[in-house]
Amino acid sequence: MHPLDYGIVAIYLVILVTKSLFLARRAAKGSESYFLAGKKMPWWALGASGMSSNLDAAGTMTIIALIYTYGLHGFFIEMRGGVVLPIAVFLAFMGKWHQRSQVVTTGEWMLLRFGKDWQGKAARYTAAATYLIITIGMVVFFLAAAGKFLAVFLPFDETTCAVAMAVVALLYTMISGLYGVIWTDVLQAGLIGFGAAYVAVLAATYVSPELLEQWPGAAYNSAAPELFTGLTNPVDGGTFYTPFLLFLLFWAGKGVLEGLGGSGGSAYMAQRFYAAHDVPTVKKLCMLWTVLFAFRWPMVVGFAILAIHLGIGEQNPEEILPGVLLSDLFPVGVRGLLVTAIFAASMSTFDSTINAGASYVVRDIVLPLRPGTSEKGQVIAGYVASFGIVAAGLTLALLFAEGVVDVWVTIVIQLFPAFLIPFALRWFWSRFNGLGFTLGVVTGFAGAFGLTFVEGPGDLGWGEELGVLVQNGAFTDVFILGGVGLCSLAGCLLGTFLGPAIDRGTLEAFYRQIRPFGLWPRDWKQTDAKEHRGDLVRLIVALLWQTSTFLLPMTLVLHLWTTSAAIAVVWVALGVFLLRDVQEKAPLASRAAVKASRT
Repeated sequence: MHPLDYGIVAIYLVILVTKSLFLARRAAKGSESYFLAGKKMPWWALGASGMSSNLDAAGTMTIIALIYTYGLHGFFIEMRGGVVLPIAVFLAFMGKWHQRSQVVTTGEWMLLRFGKDWQGKAARYTAAATYLIITIGMVVFFLAAAGKFLAVFLPFDETTCAVAMAVVALLYTMISGLYGVIWTDVLQAGLIGFGAAYVAVLAATYVSPELLEQWPGAAYNSAAPELFTGLTNPVDGGTFYTPFLLFLLFWAGKGVLEGLGGSGGSAYMAQRFYAAHDVPTVKKLCMLWTVLFAFRWPMVVGFAILAIHLGIGEQNPEEILPGVLLSDLFPVGVRGLLVTAIFAASMSTFDSTINAGASYVVRDIVLPLRPGTSEKGQVIAGYVASFGIVAAGLTLALLFAEGVVDVWVTIVIQLFPAFLIPFALRWFWSRFNGLGFTLGVVTGFAGAFGLTFVEGPGDLGWGEELGVLVQNGAFTDVFILGGVGLCSLAGCLLGTFLGPAIDRGTLEAFYRQIRPFGLWPRDWKQTDAKEHRGDLVRLIVALLWQTSTFLLPMTLVLHLWTTSAAIAVVWVALGVFLLRDVQEKAPLASRAAVKASRT
């Protein structure tokens, strides 16, 4: 890169550190300031932060490779995680439920739901341990992947780049808490938006019938998925995901279940809603989050188009992102901004992960063990927890960097299903108890880790093909998601019916505060029936609106004008429906009452 490009990256890093020092005093006021930014952040900042926290360099590289190989069908494959369907669930109702809970972490939420006896405490520790495991695993992935990406552009090796990223992100996240995370995410969202728009517009100028014919995934460049056949890989000729409809249902089901669990598969998504000031704030930040996150999709299509134009990527599609950025398509300065934008995408996900993970260590492990810890002491514990999480993740990343992709697959496909069902049942089933939650997570993780000792279908005496369970000699996502999910469900049912039911008074207090729909006593739900029906309708509308929000700019870049027009009509109609105001007079429980219910 040119010295000007390096200068742009350096200026970006200086701004991050300077901003963190400026916000340090505000974050140090107390644990709620440190982990929830005092619940005073504007909705647009929370929405921009959510968008940038869902982007990272490695995930973007993977999606580009899928789009290059399978055209627009790569988008449908990414229903397994990259499309982030939980946003739609949060927009429909889960976001307001989080805001009504008035807690700092999901661990504290467990006391509200299961009570303060042994069941509530077991669920709290289980939730904290779950998020801590996921957090460290994600830190391993982000550091190793970012090190590999940055080493292509900077005059340093992968280890140096990974360590440097860890130090910078730890510094500004540890000092400034969620204040620093959100405001730096806003800056990073602007950089990502610029980079995405630039790449998309540039790529659109190269689109032609001749270029589209050269596209390896040209046969699948349709906004309507092939439902009853599989996808043929143009490189090796293998056929995958047969029938595609069943895989699509499992992927989308997993994404919706993440939202129904209120976790989004990560601690930092729920944290944005715990930090929201009121219910209207939740809806506005969700819609902005969705619109801003749409910038990712024309960008990945753009990189695929530019790769075809340059004639790169056929041997290894995962090298498209750095290969295109190093080409002559970008002038000096612009290349620096684009590299900074991709770097910012990684940093924004990394900093959110650190801060959210530290909140569980402090609020759900340190405080229960040392209930007299002062507000200042909790902030200091947050510093220590942030350092410990990054140190553990960096150590594992340096030891197992070569297997970083395997780490990510294990997290998304095996570990997430291990806890999604118990996290979801806690909202919707009144008989569900703390023992059921704990055993559900334990048996889910047991099933997930059990798969690591099975190298392939042959170890089970199965052949190369076994319907939707085994294809091309490997276990399919249907088998893994279904198998781990069933293990978790078995634990949930076993614990629920072996353990005592939760005290009715605790359950009713929880219901009156949150007002969720589901299997709750009918007399409790009578006054909320209209809201519940609206929540379900909004869920369907939000899922369709989010999907159309992402598909619309992709089809525009590809010059699919008729398809774009049809999607645009749907997008506008659904968007108008969602923009209707949802007002709530005040939280159902006072802050003092909520604090009294905590440890």
